[in-house]
Amino acid sequence: MSGYWGVGGQTKWHAYHVGKNALLMRAGQFPRWVNPTTTLVVRCRTDLPLSGLKAAPYTVSALVGIESAGGLEVASWLDILSPRLALRERADDALRTERVLAVARLTLAVSSLAALYFNPAESFPAPALVFGLLLAYSAHALALLVLLWGWSEVPRRFAGTAQAADILWPCLISVFTNGPGTPFFLFFIFALLAAAFRWGMRETLLTLVVAIATLAGEAFAVDHGWFAAQAGAGLGIGFMMRMVYLIIFAVLIGYLAESEKRRRSEALSISHINTKVRVEAGLKGTLQAVMQDLMRLFGSRELLLLAREGKIQRANLWRVERVGNTGKVDFTWRQLDDQEAQSYFFELPTQGAGAAWLHASTVSVTTIDRDGKPLRGSQCQLAPDFVSQHPFERLLASSILVAPDLSCRLFMFGPGRGGRPETQLRFLRDLTNRVTPAIYNVYLLRRLRSRAAAAERGRVARDLHDGVVQSLHALAFRLYVLRTGRMSKKDRTQELLDMQEVAQKEAASLRGMIQHLQPFEPKHLLNSLAGMIEKYGYDTGIAAKFVCDASDVNLPPAICREIAGVVQEALANVLKHSGAENVLVRLSSETDAWILTIEDDGRGFEFSGQFSQLELERVRRGPLIIKQRARAMGGELTLVSTPGRGARLEIKIPQGLEPNVA
Repeated sequence: MSGYWGVGGQTKWHAYHVGKNALLMRAGQFPRWVNPTTTLVVRCRTDLPLSGLKAAPYTVSALVGIESAGGLEVASWLDILSPRLALRERADDALRTERVLAVARLTLAVSSLAALYFNPAESFPAPALVFGLLLAYSAHALALLVLLWGWSEVPRRFAGTAQAADILWPCLISVFTNGPGTPFFLFFIFALLAAAFRWGMRETLLTLVVAIATLAGEAFAVDHGWFAAQAGAGLGIGFMMRMVYLIIFAVLIGYLAESEKRRRSEALSISHINTKVRVEAGLKGTLQAVMQDLMRLFGSRELLLLAREGKIQRANLWRVERVGNTGKVDFTWRQLDDQEAQSYFFELPTQGAGAAWLHASTVSVTTIDRDGKPLRGSQCQLAPDFVSQHPFERLLASSILVAPDLSCRLFMFGPGRGGRPETQLRFLRDLTNRVTPAIYNVYLLRRLRSRAAAAERGRVARDLHDGVVQSLHALAFRLYVLRTGRMSKKDRTQELLDMQEVAQKEAASLRGMIQHLQPFEPKHLLNSLAGMIEKYGYDTGIAAKFVCDASDVNLPPAICREIAGVVQEALANVLKHSGAENVLVRLSSETDAWILTIEDDGRGFEFSGQFSQLELERVRRGPLIIKQRARAMGGELTLVSTPGRGARLEIKIPQGLEPNVA
């Protein structure tokens, strides 16, 4: 195949179409969409005039847009305290965070101990006790660092216990170091940093409340003479400024940590949902897995996905719903008639892509456009029947334009995570934009596989009709003549021998056909090809030879089946059309690919020259079945024809492929 485009370094991609629907394929691999959670989200044009199943050339200018997966927005102040959208956290993140905090804790402890040791002039009521406390804190920090470096994962309750200790130590040390005027005020800052690193905004604010309460209590005690301290250590301007420092620092570091954690958890959630899109699971299995994860991510109770094809106006409804408090999820599918579909495919404002409703209202509270920006003054109206059929406290709806002739609507009932409806709607829009192309690829691949299977069934039907069926009709007629006609004993015996030979020949043909339809074992590929070609030469009288420079072929079963199918189809074409006396089949290995070559010395094709598969598709020439098989296994087909002197067919199959089975 030709017509490459480059995305992300030297990676090359093919673009294919089923009708007008774009399908993206890495050069030498199976069709797939760029993983949008890692580097880039690629959107490709679908407006090229194509018919049927064709390969279309793409260049960089064919890109409509490339956007960074880091486009998730920073959390709003109104959303910062709401539950995060997260399916799972990486287990090694907690260990890495605790190790960083352990190093920082030990550095703080040793620095404070060294400062007190080299500057003993600092007056405290009990300097020996302060030195002992700092020494104990240093030992505590060292012990935690040693423990964490020996663990492969953090115990479940460790973070909470360590945070409690990080708060208690500065509270204890400050009591013996002039209360609110303590020179070890940085210990409280470290506790705030630790809470922000471990969790986020809420825990940081909780730590702030404990720190302020501790310092305020100590200042109150100093003012009432409950323990001795330096002048100005009570509830004065110094105390107030330190509290302001703590509040500003806690809010800022908590906000930054929460924003980073939200963006990270959202990106990980999108990546996790993308992994549920699997070709071997089929469209139904993929939708079920993705919709269940989507419902868990938002904490919703019900999810509806509707898809409508423009030409036939047929609507399909997939539904995922929680079954009471059992924790089970019910997944159903059904087709909708036109009247039912109208209540779901209501009219959206111009440029509108989603809306949110509250408290079973028929009028939306917010509407967003395709870029996730709010549309001021625009509202969406729900049908009363829809509200009565689906009561809700909060409802999100997102419109998804999959292809020019296929549109979808996603309805989410009762989402409990993610902040305000506008923020939830924006993230839902981002998520569907990134996951939908991968799901659509599953749909296209199944159509591609279905067409290839239909073509294969047609070929088998033609072979049966032209071979076995015709022979059986001839045998039936000859038996009738044998039964009713008058023949000599010698002629009758010869006729029976001829009929026996025909029956044996057709039985062998049927056995070969059945053998090729049975499941294929990859480890037997070379032996199967060698046996197939040897039998072909014996049956046809054509000098057929098989050459391979490898002792083993490490390819997926689906690819091996396609290779055997290509060889079988090519040999059949040589017998029917070329009139060749010699045919050579070669399977050779290169650094990153396998090369399958089939050449003969027959008539060749009616055209002359070297053609790629894209060029053959454009002019609608070349063997159809072989072109489809080459496309199905991600190979690059090249056909060289010299009329009167033969033809050479070459397919380059990249190594390290995954089976393209839909």
